[in-house]
Amino acid sequence: MFHPAGFPRRATRWSGLALLLAGALAGCAPPEPESPPVEPEAALDSQPQALSYPNGSSRTVVSRRVVYKDSAGNYQAAPGFEQFRAAGASDSTLHAIRIAQVEAPSMREAIVLMSAGQKISSSGHSSGVTGQASDWDASCDGVSCPNVLLDGRSLAMKLNALGWFPPGKTHLSVVNDNNFDHLFDSDTKQRIVNGFVRWLEAQVRPETRAIYLAGSSRGGCLVMRIAQALRANTALDGINIYVSSFDGVCRNSQGELGTFDTKINNPVRPWGTFYGGWATNLSAQFPRRQGLYMYQVVGGQEVAPATGIRAFSGYAGTTPPSTGTHLDWGWYKQTWVRWAHKEIGNPYTEPSTSDQPRVISETIDAQLTWLDGLL
Repeated sequence: MFHPAGFPRRATRWSGLALLLAGALAGCAPPEPESPPVEPEAALDSQPQALSYPNGSSRTVVSRRVVYKDSAGNYQAAPGFEQFRAAGASDSTLHAIRIAQVEAPSMREAIVLMSAGQKISSSGHSSGVTGQASDWDASCDGVSCPNVLLDGRSLAMKLNALGWFPPGKTHLSVVNDNNFDHLFDSDTKQRIVNGFVRWLEAQVRPETRAIYLAGSSRGGCLVMRIAQALRANTALDGINIYVSSFDGVCRNSQGELGTFDTKINNPVRPWGTFYGGWATNLSAQFPRRQGLYMYQVVGGQEVAPATGIRAFSGYAGTTPPSTGTHLDWGWYKQTWVRWAHKEIGNPYTEPSTSDQPRVISETIDAQLTWLDGLL
């Protein structure tokens, strides 16, 4: 397994549906009105205990629009983000995408990108991945959001403090709003993905040896699709790509990430729920897997009732099983958790106080434990 030198290892779009989704993909999903499942919960071997990692320091950053409005109200490509507009998505779509470059050194041995989930409602949304609070967009104008606070407990700030990727030589960005809308048509989504891919490729330097991508909900689907494109680029074969997905949601009716209309039941789902993931043959989605490492933590709660919007699940073999198991194929790992979609997306605010330590352990710290074992 490639071990990068110098990386120390350490322990209204659709108004009716929008009302249902408002806050759901952002981490505020209402309870599912479900009947008891047909099958009882499946027993799984216990998972190895995740290590506990210290919090980082909170940071205040500027989150910039990749396409902004000038004083005359005209759209302009933001300096340094020109790749997004060149990929062809509409200016109105790109105007909602906001990215904070937390660290942007000239030397880049590693590139790290983390994305929050989809923002549906007019308010912001919190994320345990990026560290943004629910009111992160309160300071936004037509150009940027100048005072976005990133919580030190977040994956982004924990990883930054751990220094596993070289301090001073790691490009770290957080996507506060990816506008990777579940309801967009496939072409618009592809143009958004292409914009992110081209922008990330522009950050690569001769010394770059690792790219780490992380995202929750729609952000989880986004980083999987970005990784798909990056790994297909043979010019990046000398770079290891690591991907963390937190209940990543892809649209099965579009075949996004190869998902289709077969649900794999969550074997540890709470009694009375139908948590599960839309099946996808990830081996077919990622034919080039050298230097590729991916981990999906999946609960599979339907994000909004009667919408069919839920996370994806990989499977092995020719046909999906009716009930899943934990997976570890070397290049792809997947663990099932009993937590609701919003709890996986932000384990610091959404679960009950008594559940928070376990949810953090099985989401944020589980992903860090996995990454720790690879670096």
